[in-house]
Formats: sequence, structure tokens, C-alpha cells
Amino acid sequence: MTKNNYILDTSALVYDPLCFKTFHDSNVIIPITVLDELDKLKKQAGEAGKNARVCIKLLDELCSTGDVGVGVEIDNGITVKIDAGNQDASQFGDSLYGDNRILACANFYNAYGTAILVSNDINLRVRARVIGIGAQACETKQISFSDLYSGFVTIEDEDLGVELLQRGWLDPNELTVQLLNNECVVFVDSNKEKVACGRKISRNKIKLVKDQYPWDIAARNPEQAFAMDLIMDRKISLVTLIGKAGTGKSLVTLASALELVTKKEFSKFIIYRPIQAVGNDIGFLPGTMEEKLAPWFEAIMDNFEILLNNSNGHNWIKDFEMFKKKGQIEMQALTYIRGRSIPNAIILVDECQNLSKEEVKTILTRAGEDTKIILTGDIEQIDNSDLDATNNGLTYVIEKFKDTDLAGHITFTKGERSRLATVASEIL
Repeated sequence: MTKNNYILDTSALVYDPLCFKTFHDSNVIIPITVLDELDKLKKQAGEAGKNARVCIKLLDELCSTGDVGVGVEIDNGITVKIDAGNQDASQFGDSLYGDNRILACANFYNAYGTAILVSNDINLRVRARVIGIGAQACETKQISFSDLYSGFVTIEDEDLGVELLQRGWLDPNELTVQLLNNECVVFVDSNKEKVACGRKISRNKIKLVKDQYPWDIAARNPEQAFAMDLIMDRKISLVTLIGKAGTGKSLVTLASALELVTKKEFSKFIIYRPIQAVGNDIGFLPGTMEEKLAPWFEAIMDNFEILLNNSNGHNWIKDFEMFKKKGQIEMQALTYIRGRSIPNAIILVDECQNLSKEEVKTILTRAGEDTKIILTGDIEQIDNSDLDATNNGLTYVIEKFKDTDLAGHITFTKGERSRLATVASEIL
């Protein structure tokens, strides 16, 4: 069967740098003039420049696997080719105009099968249809949580769930899927109701994940229960948590960390946040270092208010200051972590999606003996214009550590802050 030829223009790749992976069993052709336009866009600030840089990087990686001038086959029967042919564009007007050269490329491949121009430029799509070439908009979504390692699987097997509840453990070989180290599993019945939760802790054992109540906080879903289990386990040195706003990442982390510090499992709890503004920055702030950092830690303080009010119902600020005075809680700018060696502490790096691979490496190498590091973030809310969902430090660490016995990861998907927050994170 003859494959369709999809010709991608610059606007499609700037909208979604990964869109060339969505045209299954087809030839994907990228005209050479598109690379010229991406090169001009790559230095721009904002989403367009960021996506242009990502696309160039992905195409460079593709070049290392074969000759993209001839065509490189990737997954799902897709062949990607960068077309460097000099098709005559003069019939469409100025032969040096980028859109005309893209049309000429599409017209050339239309003679060898069905050619479809993929563009988010409405006028270019209209021009393509006028000359008998199919055209469509690029409506694929960019990388989302579903594209990443989630840290857990759901299995419909009530009998195994009951067995896990009764025995407290299972042999991983009894499962129809293969779990990675510290990967979690939810067993559900035929009605999709939870029966039991487990986590693979060795090659031959899945343990029952029991309900825990750090700082009197109860998990509202299996994802939160898994996160608590990983954080409370002293054998786990690195925990990564991602999720949309309102899924409970920060609250679960702070509650678990406070519980461990007050029980003297760790000497202190250190919270770092990258100083990355949303929108325009407000400039320099007056005051002490603590006063300068206060606006960046408002989200953390909101969660401390919930937890400390929950514990005694009054004067939570006094309790928080007591923790700080004892040296049990520190809140620092990430700028000053280089050179430190931090033993026997829990370190939380919040909003980690705004950090590069190199910055995350610096953080992880600060861990001293018996220190646990927790990285949290939302890869769909990146404020650093040089990073994106595929190349930020948090995504990088999740992928690199997903099968090690000293690390665990959970992707939060269910919103728990409020109905409005949940719907907003889904539709906006």
C-alpha cells in the first residue's frame, strides 16, 4: 500500500516539535526551507523560539540514526525525510519566498502519491487546496504527563489484590506486566474500584502499600499514597513527583517531611525554589535575604498554614518560626546551593521543571550521607523560556532514574485542590 506523504511547514513544528511522530504508516517530509526558518526563530524568546530549538535538537538526534536526506524510519511505520530538492517555486510567485518553496515541495510529492500539507497557516492551507493538494492543521498536543513514565500501573485483577491484602506481599512474576524498581501497582476489580496497592521493592517482592497519615494527613487517592510511601521510606534517596496544579504534590511532601523531621529521622528539612518569575518580573526587592525570598515561597507557606493549623488550630506562624529557630526548617534560594554538602536532611526542590539538566545535576551532587532529595514540578507550566517539557531537568531525572533501586517516581493526575482548579488545569 502506498504511504501518504505529509509535508510539514514551520508553523506545524513550532506548534508541536514532536508532531512528526504522529503520522503513523506515512512519509513525513520536512522541506529544507523549514530548517532555515527554524534557524531564524530559535533565538526568539517565548514559546515559538523555545519550540524551534527543541525541533532542531530532535532533528539533530534523528540525523545520528541514519541519512535523513534519504529518509529515516522511526516508530509506527513513519519515515522522516528532510527534502533538500530545488523544486521550481516560480510558478507560485517569488521563488525565494518560504511559503512558495514549501508549496513547490508539496506539489512535487503530490505527483508520487497523496500529499497533505500540514500547516497552521490558514492562508497557506487555502493556497495548497487551490492547486489540488490536501491540507490540514496541526492539532496534536505537545508532550503531556501521559507520555512520561508514571511510576505506577493499574491492573484489573481482584484476586491478586485480595492476595496482596492478605499476605502483605506478592511475587512480581505473578503479574502479567513487568515492573521497574520501586514502580507501584494498583489492583482494581471489574468495576474499577481499588482493591489494594503495592510497590516493587526487590526482584522477588511487591510489598503492600499501607495507609499512612503523616502529620495527620490522609491520602485522597493511590497516587498520594504512593508518594507518601516513597518519601517515608528511608531506603529511597530520590523521589520525583510531577502533576498539574492542585494534585497535592506540595502538601503530601511537606506533611511527610515534617513527620520525619519531628520524629528525628532527619535533622532538618530544606526547601529550595528556583527564582523564576511568571510573566514580567517586579525587579529588585528591598530588605533582608529572607524578605526578598518571601514572595517566591508564598505557595509553600500556604501549605504550611494548612498543615500547622491542622495540627493545633491556632497560631501556625508561631509554630513555623519555632521550627525555623530550631534549625529544623530552612527555606533557601537555589542560587546558593553550589558548594554545599548536606548530610542527614530532606531536601525539597519545588518547581523543578524550571531547571536545566546541569542545574539538577548540581543539586543531586550536594546530597550528603543519609540525605533524601525530593523533586517536584509541573512540566506543563514551564516559565524558563530556554526549557520545555522534553528537555528540562525534572523530565531528565525521571527518565534516567526510573529503574534504580534508590529512586521512586509518581505522576499525579487527579486534582484535589478544588473542582475549579481541576477543570482549569485540564481545559486551559
